[in-house]
Amino acid sequence: MEKEEKELEQTESTSTNNNVEEELDVTEVKEMELNELKEELLEVIQNKEAKTLKEIFENVPTIDIAEALADVDDVKILLYVIRVIGSEYSADFFTELTSDQQELIINAFTDTELLKLLENSFADDIVDTLEEMPANLVHRVLSVAPKDLRKQINTLLNYEEDTAGSLMTTEYLEYKDTMTVEEVIEQVRKKGRDAETVYTLFIKDNKRTMVGTVDLDDLIFAKKDETMGEIMNRDFVTCHVNDDQEEVANMFKRYDLNAMAVVNKENKIIGIITIDDIVDIIVEEANEDIAHLGNVSTMEEPYLRTPIFKIVLKCLPWIIVLMVLQIGSAAITSRFELLIGQFSILAVFSPLILDAGGNAGGQTTTMIVRSIAMGEFQKGDFKRVLWKELRVASILAACIGIFAFAWTLFEMTVLHIGDVSALSGKYGTLGAQMLVASLVGITLFITMLVSRIIGCMLPFFAKLIHVDPAVMCGPFTTTVVDITSLLTYFLLWQFLFMPILGL
Repeated sequence: MEKEEKELEQTESTSTNNNVEEELDVTEVKEMELNELKEELLEVIQNKEAKTLKEIFENVPTIDIAEALADVDDVKILLYVIRVIGSEYSADFFTELTSDQQELIINAFTDTELLKLLENSFADDIVDTLEEMPANLVHRVLSVAPKDLRKQINTLLNYEEDTAGSLMTTEYLEYKDTMTVEEVIEQVRKKGRDAETVYTLFIKDNKRTMVGTVDLDDLIFAKKDETMGEIMNRDFVTCHVNDDQEEVANMFKRYDLNAMAVVNKENKIIGIITIDDIVDIIVEEANEDIAHLGNVSTMEEPYLRTPIFKIVLKCLPWIIVLMVLQIGSAAITSRFELLIGQFSILAVFSPLILDAGGNAGGQTTTMIVRSIAMGEFQKGDFKRVLWKELRVASILAACIGIFAFAWTLFEMTVLHIGDVSALSGKYGTLGAQMLVASLVGITLFITMLVSRIIGCMLPFFAKLIHVDPAVMCGPFTTTVVDITSLLTYFLLWQFLFMPILGL
């Protein structure tokens, strides 16, 4: 029996290791597949095999094809692809290309080709493209666009960036609550292909006020003589045109939505946001928060396609800001310079105290910023969070304080780190070492408490003053914790431990 259990454990261990290796190889496999796809595409394009190129687009996701050709800057190749694949795939392919490639294509397009591309694209996708374009290209696109499409684009472009209005599309299906199922199904068949989604229909009354939604499956299974008012969902969720995109993304997650109506002050529907846009926003916001927590400006392009000088500019300002913010730590160290010179043992353990405090504060900040970003906190939750973090901090501080005492004592007695000969007169060498270890332990106990509480409070304060918590909290937490830990360390030594040692 024991032998069988051991064999089972070995089998599970081997399986786990294989799974880890498979996960690690996924990126490499995908890269190899894209390289192979790129070679195949370039060969097909070079040989002018239009039929084969169309077959590739029929069998391979458009985004994979665009990614395989991401570093192609020969506009003739890109134009050949778009002209061969036709209107069925050209708009999607164009949307997935890099902004530089899109500029090359627009510059090379005739007005007729540009008009055809615009007519097969959704307004929100066009707006996303135009936001990255120089003013002269934006002007050309707007001048070529049909009147109705130009109006939609201008409407979307005028909304503040990162709001529901800037995300929404105006291609959606809306029907009056008095229309029957049979009538609506017929309308969906006629207009559905031009809409962003057919899975959710938006219902309005005679005053164009939104009164409900109808899911496609409910429409299909309803009796043909029933009205929209009879089968619609009345507990629908909407967002306001000026709502922040992160709040909208959280609403999609909370209510498990595929599409959401965007309304104005009069509760009139003016557009919709679909789940594909929200996925992009979630990725964008996550990348932004991670970058800010790491004190790096957000990168708009993949790392390998970002110029070296641009990466330097992303990192350099934050490094300089953090250096300037360290003036507080430098001032405290300077204030106790004579003390450090007299008792060099203090300098030995100060890096340990700074690192531990910064790590503790950073952990709390990361957890709280993530929870705020995910919309986990409601109004009035600050006191509950603070009380919980105070209890967590107390337990952690006690554990770290005890461990720091034992570890510091181990370093001094066994590893012979730090010289306490100048302190050993009254209590002997071991007694002096125990007092220094106590100093480190007490300092870290206080530092843990303060750093976790600061790391908890700063994100809420940042949100209160309408500043991105991820931007503000990283450097400020580190700076405040460094000042607190150093001040505690030196003051405890000067006013508590020096008198005990009779110094």
